[in-house]
Amino acid sequence: MQVKLDNEVLFDIDATMLKILGNDLADPIGEIKRRLKWVIEHKCDQCFDRLEKEWMEKLRKDPQISYIPKSKQELASLIFSRPSYKNKAAKEKEASLVKTQ
Repeated sequence: MQVKLDNEVLFDIDATMLKILGNDLADPIGEIKRRLKWVIEHKCDQCFDRLEKEWMEKLRKDPQISYIPKSKQELASLIFSRPSYKNKAAKEKEASLVKTQ
């Protein structure tokens, strides 16, 4: 069994590993899926919390913003559409350029 993302194999789970997991888990494949889903959802929740914390005050102070969505997806879309929004890679690139000057 393989764990893939965008057709890239991230992890191979061989028959021995499944048997080892099956020693303690009634449904090892179901447990692997459940845990992977939890890890990804938990990381997304943590990242969203930091995004929201960083941007809520900026949005409240912006006179052009008349409505701040309550749904995560709509709020994230609003933030990502802002001209001043930069993702982590862009922020790091900008910071490295400042350091070299």
